[in-house]
Amino acid sequence: MKQLKTWFENSWWNWVNSINYRFVQYNDNIDRCAFFEELNYGWYQMYIYPYDDWYNLTISEERLLRLGEFPQQYTFYVSEVDYDYIMEKIENPDPPTDALKKLFDRKIPWSEL
Repeated sequence: MKQLKTWFENSWWNWVNSINYRFVQYNDNIDRCAFFEELNYGWYQMYIYPYDDWYNLTISEERLLRLGEFPQQYTFYVSEVDYDYIMEKIENPDPPTDALKKLFDRKIPWSEL
């Protein structure tokens, strides 16, 4: 019974926020997404964060167990010429193609809700 009381006390703020963003202050899609984000954040607070060390940036064994896999972190190296080419493309991208312009000209189906 004590665990249920602790769970309720710890999750009360998340439930109130979820309901508030979903039903009371529902403005647009951002608030709808915030509802699910609050539910997920509550789950993380109850089941993941108590096992993580805030001062040691490693992934705890409990997080690995509960999430089921180690998060992928990729590092790759390129030559200086390739790096300059990538940075040039990021700073000066190619102009949009006709297909992309046509896609942007389409009417958004949910804009009239």
